[in-house]
Amino acid sequence: MAFIEILKDLVTGLNGGMAAAIMGTDGLSLEHFSSPKTHYDVDLVALEYGKVISEIKNAAEVLSLGELEEIVVKTPLADVILRVISPEYYIVLVVAQDVNVGKARYLLRRAAAKTGKELA
Repeated sequence: MAFIEILKDLVTGLNGGMAAAIMGTDGLSLEHFSSPKTHYDVDLVALEYGKVISEIKNAAEVLSLGELEEIVVKTPLADVILRVISPEYYIVLVVAQDVNVGKARYLLRRAAAKTGKELA
């Protein structure tokens, strides 16, 4: 399955899905998809929040908490969920603030698994 199809299914599978991207830890986007209704530059959102991933990974390691799997950032206008795919890649989902975050996390987990298989 192509990356664009994985991202499109992820965003359109949620009422309030706004955008998604597959990013490398080097800051480069492999692919992105945005709902026509969104005004977010998902690559920029992913890049900025992606910077936090390495800091949180380091903190989890220092505290012996295990490997980082997911980060959820809640803001008044949108929620941003980042999920690690591999040491080199992560997937980002931006959803409206009123979206069922549990469903969004479930769909993101599935999309990350599909993406991981494509990257292997």
